[in-house]
Amino acid sequence: MSNHFRGFTAIAAMFAVALVLVPTAASGTYGDPAGDSGSAGDVTGVSVIGDKQGGQLVFRITGTNLATSELNMVFLSIDSDSNPLTGDLTDHGTDYWFGVDNDSYGFFRWTGSGWTWGAPTTVRVTGGGNQVMISVNRSELGNTAAFNFIASTFALSGQAATGSDDAPNDGMFNYSFDVNGPRIDSVDVQTKPSAGPKAGKKFTVTPTGLHLPADGRTNTALPTPETYACTAKLGNRTLVGTGTGSCTYSIPKKKTRGKRLIVHLTVNYEGTSQVVPLSFKVA
Repeated sequence: MSNHFRGFTAIAAMFAVALVLVPTAASGTYGDPAGDSGSAGDVTGVSVIGDKQGGQLVFRITGTNLATSELNMVFLSIDSDSNPLTGDLTDHGTDYWFGVDNDSYGFFRWTGSGWTWGAPTTVRVTGGGNQVMISVNRSELGNTAAFNFIASTFALSGQAATGSDDAPNDGMFNYSFDVNGPRIDSVDVQTKPSAGPKAGKKFTVTPTGLHLPADGRTNTALPTPETYACTAKLGNRTLVGTGTGSCTYSIPKKKTRGKRLIVHLTVNYEGTSQVVPLSFKVA
């Protein structure tokens, strides 16, 4: 549960009648399980679109029962430097956050020792129920080029909490303007056989883990691609793959020893595609 509820007080209604949208583009798409929120809003997905040239960001938070009253709110927390060891250390290193109820929103900035109300000029907020949309320019988020974020909900009945939801359930999501989705720093790969391709034998490439920016997660297991695919050349010859992602190749037996097998592995994760070139010498 986000810590922001403690400091949130309803700000005068500032909903805009229209949301400033960025140009049509690919977006980061982030999922969250349904049915895990109690009486609070249930976040089931977030998409983020960024205009790299102009700097405008649009967050689209989807689910059910979102921001339907002053006691049932949605929060968007942003770690603008993708570093959970700076900012508010009790909340994954958050540097900025929004609190949204049924008719108002608040925007807050970390000062180094506490939170202060911001007076944003580029923010537009709209929606409620099945969707909340927040648009903000990165100039109001420390001119960030990449950041982590979490979408949360919280509900009260009297003085008692009756439900909450965090998306994701562990750590934060990542977004980079460069790729319009999470930044993939590197990919762990396993091959079969592990020693590399052999003439006359089958050879398989499998991605086993993605390295993302530090995001405050407690589960140390690496995330894996949602889907992946391969293309390959052996010298000047294109090989046709089979199996998952077409990543299994039958290496010809004759005149292939000592040649280079070049595999281009494409991994897809939360709206981002990353191509990883791999080179192997045929034994």
